[in-house]
Amino acid sequence: TIGTHGLQRAVAAAQNSRLGNGGSAHRAGHRAGQDGAWVDHGHHALMTVDAFRAVGGYDETFIHNEDAELDARLCRAGYRIWLTGAATLVYYPRRTPWALFRQYRGYGYGRARNLLKHPRWPKLRQMLPMLIAPAFLLALLWPLSNLFALPLLAWADICLFYGIGLGIRARSMTVAALSGIAAMIMHAAWSLGFWQALLRGRA
Repeated sequence: TIGTHGLQRAVAAAQNSRLGNGGSAHRAGHRAGQDGAWVDHGHHALMTVDAFRAVGGYDETFIHNEDAELDARLCRAGYRIWLTGAATLVYYPRRTPWALFRQYRGYGYGRARNLLKHPRWPKLRQMLPMLIAPAFLLALLWPLSNLFALPLLAWADICLFYGIGLGIRARSMTVAALSGIAAMIMHAAWSLGFWQALLRGRA
């Protein structure tokens, strides 16, 4: 993920970090080395068309997360997904806070729909952002006790300090000032979209 200037650069720094991608293999870079590795989800830049057709292709009712939904069906049908270390994809993230929020709200919405369609225990990197929306609701009770605001404040502090660390590593004041905020937008929007889809799906 590459940002050219301003907020986009801070968003790229966040998305390239564990804070922003949760260690997802296809977003975290080629840590498996040049040889690559088998994964449960990857980019769809190259695929075997026969396998794609055998499982029915994309579910066109999905507007987000359709790639992960297809991967779930591919794996269930016995196919495997190879993350190659021999090629890289360059991605340019959103440039404005609102565009970033809408994108990640869609991601969260799609992930919840995926879990409703293919029930399985979410991964830790998905479970942690789920807690952000409930933390916002819990913080509304702070007039009763300051303790109700602690989870939300702890999350905000982690994001901001992590962002400062990213900025120091990148030698960029912009990244230091904004990457933590970018991560907070991503987490909050993802969590909101997730719970909206989950509650709507259960209803």
